[in-house]
Amino acid sequence: MKQYNTTHLDPEQLLKNGVLHRDYLAHAFRWGKVAMDTLTGEKICDFGCGPGFLAEILWRNRVNPGYYLGFDIRQQIIAKAASKYANLNWAQFVCLDLIKDTYDFAGINADKVTSFEVLEHVGRQNADSYLQRFKECGHENATYYLSTPNYDTKVGAADNHTYDSGDGRGVAVHEFTHAELQALLEKHFTIVKKFGTFASVGDYKPLLNDWQRQMYEGLKEYYEPNMLANIMAPFFPEQSRNTLWILKRKPLIS
Repeated sequence: MKQYNTTHLDPEQLLKNGVLHRDYLAHAFRWGKVAMDTLTGEKICDFGCGPGFLAEILWRNRVNPGYYLGFDIRQQIIAKAASKYANLNWAQFVCLDLIKDTYDFAGINADKVTSFEVLEHVGRQNADSYLQRFKECGHENATYYLSTPNYDTKVGAADNHTYDSGDGRGVAVHEFTHAELQALLEKHFTIVKKFGTFASVGDYKPLLNDWQRQMYEGLKEYYEPNMLANIMAPFFPEQSRNTLWILKRKPLIS
């Protein structure tokens, strides 16, 4: 029985084809946020790295991390990424089941740890195990970045986030509501900040204050709706269709 959903979106190909979509654009902006925050020489661990999009962004924008380690469960994807980025002496890719396989996660000692659009693919019943391993990859002062959809019963879940995870429940939705995910994350982390990554106008427009409304009205004269969905979303993480959470380890209680 297949326990995970192992699909991924390919924003690079869609952009090459001239397709603009808020979800795909949001992927690029999430990688850009990590690139903006990363200092030269820092260690980065990428949970569910796919074809290495984050490594590409770091490379193309000359961020020069000291080390990048990407994990993904798909051997073929990892092999392609390792081949494509073979000339980057700071990049390594490892095929790993992030729920079941053993690995010295604590030995990575990363400064930045990322998980973009992965939690909803590993099964809700595995979320705590996933987050524990995610947390172990960074040192005590590491910064963690995690994004996942906010489940909305009115909208429904994406098709590839609704699957049979093999735990006896049958086909089920594996997205979390914003409140559910916040409670889950607070078991493992301190939430430093959260940003919406893309949002529907109908969800955030009623909440705009005066200056945000002026900003929105000015920007919409130039930007098409997909871009506006990305630009305005960071103001409204709870109403957005997807949220990026910035996290720190909880301090040890002595």
